[in-house]
Amino acid sequence: MGRFRIVLGVSGPYEVLIAFAPCVWAVGAWPRRDDVLRSGEMRTVLLLSIVGLLFGAATGQDDAKSQTRLGTDYLLGRGVEQDHAQGFKLIRGAAENGEAAAQRILGNLYEYGVGAPINLKESAKWRRKAAGQGDGRAARALGNMYLSGQGVSHDKSLAFLWMRRAAEQGDPEGQATLGDIYGSGSGVTKNPEQAAKWHQQAAEQGHPGAQFAFGQACAAGTGIPRDVAQALKWLTLAVNSGYGSAANDALAALKAKASPAEIAEGRKLADEWTQKAPE
Repeated sequence: MGRFRIVLGVSGPYEVLIAFAPCVWAVGAWPRRDDVLRSGEMRTVLLLSIVGLLFGAATGQDDAKSQTRLGTDYLLGRGVEQDHAQGFKLIRGAAENGEAAAQRILGNLYEYGVGAPINLKESAKWRRKAAGQGDGRAARALGNMYLSGQGVSHDKSLAFLWMRRAAEQGDPEGQATLGDIYGSGSGVTKNPEQAAKWHQQAAEQGHPGAQFAFGQACAAGTGIPRDVAQALKWLTLAVNSGYGSAANDALAALKAKASPAEIAEGRKLADEWTQKAPE
């Protein structure tokens, strides 16, 4: 298998990202907007979102939450000797006791073969359970499975339903993908207004692909009144986020047609957003 390294990033109370190197594991937990629907194919992302734990006030799920936390400690070798099998066992136990975060994590473990052989049907099963409890990231992962037909049937209508649930739970990847779905009319009636709405919500959370998409919508007046300054703002942010050549080209083309006042206003809006941007 080769060696691997653990990279921790924090989003909310806990967020653990696992990257495997040099034996790269191709995984697809967080597809960008240009990975889904626009190209018609799912590209894989090299980071696995394994854990997002919510530890709050005492509830009847305290034992399961503690078990989930201990399981992630074993998965990561955090304070204990790393043991994927033991981590998997603890996570599965917590999932069976109804802990939504553990159910989502277990779905990820089954998809990527961490602590147990890859089993996409089990992955879909546990993500569905977590999503049914309101876990937005699990709903988005399940929606992606329906988009790609991995572990479940290829079903654009079900992909839309699960992605909408993820978006409504505030998941930025789910919001961006839902915007793509509405924009392309894949599994749902094409709706530029809804596409712009969900791209904007994801863009406000710092999603580079959604910033590009919403900037394009503002520039063209697609689903939203045309606003050159806003278009310049969002395209600038997409470029600054490293979205790629498409954003660079779109920004350059728009600047060539914009007035000096519009360019100055767009720059000002981008700077203001950056100062208040979510971490």
